[in-house]
Amino acid sequence: MKNKLLLLLLFLWAATTQSQTLPLQLPKGTGILRLGLVCGEESRWLDQCKVKNKGNYYTIEDKLWKGGKVELTICSLTDTQGIIIKATAENLPPDTRLCWAFGACDDKAVRTEQDDVIPTDACHDNVFCIEGNAFTVYYGEVMKLRTVHGVMPDSSEPILCDAHQQNNPLTLYRSGKKTDAPVIAALRTWQEGETLYFCLYKQNAKADYNRFMLPALFDKEIQNKQ
Repeated sequence: MKNKLLLLLLFLWAATTQSQTLPLQLPKGTGILRLGLVCGEESRWLDQCKVKNKGNYYTIEDKLWKGGKVELTICSLTDTQGIIIKATAENLPPDTRLCWAFGACDDKAVRTEQDDVIPTDACHDNVFCIEGNAFTVYYGEVMKLRTVHGVMPDSSEPILCDAHQQNNPLTLYRSGKKTDAPVIAALRTWQEGETLYFCLYKQNAKADYNRFMLPALFDKEIQNKQ
């Protein structure tokens, strides 16, 4: 009996402390965020690189950006279903740009074995409303539409892209909007020492965020988890 209780406690501990993975998957099939770096005409998704993680803290290195590194800290949100991400970088080449892509909202469990990291069959019914650095994704049945909201770092306005073409960030960004599997993506420069924040969430009375709120929101969530 004691052994069974111990096994149950270990299982519950593992379930509650399980860290995020790259790419970043929202719970219950409500979207996938993929991050990448572009150096000149070469680009790489962070999930294609050398990733070290401890809990929800990640260090990503790759020969494309030489001796540089990217650091991500990921927190779940207290007031709603969602995540907030703090991203910093050191010693990146001067021409480095960040690429982010988001899509695959369908309220189904994300597949663990798939050809495309953002699964194309989960993108078909996604409709995007973009307002500067923020967006809303509408998905689901016509009379039962659901939404996911996102707040991203300032950049050129996100554009529609083809999830069938995600071999690397530049390929996706240049893929065009004529597709049956739309996602959105954006490019921006990443200056040395610049901290970037990303937030993806289900909106409710307590959760309605803008870019200027994200640093304080992140600090609050970090303190709540300690």
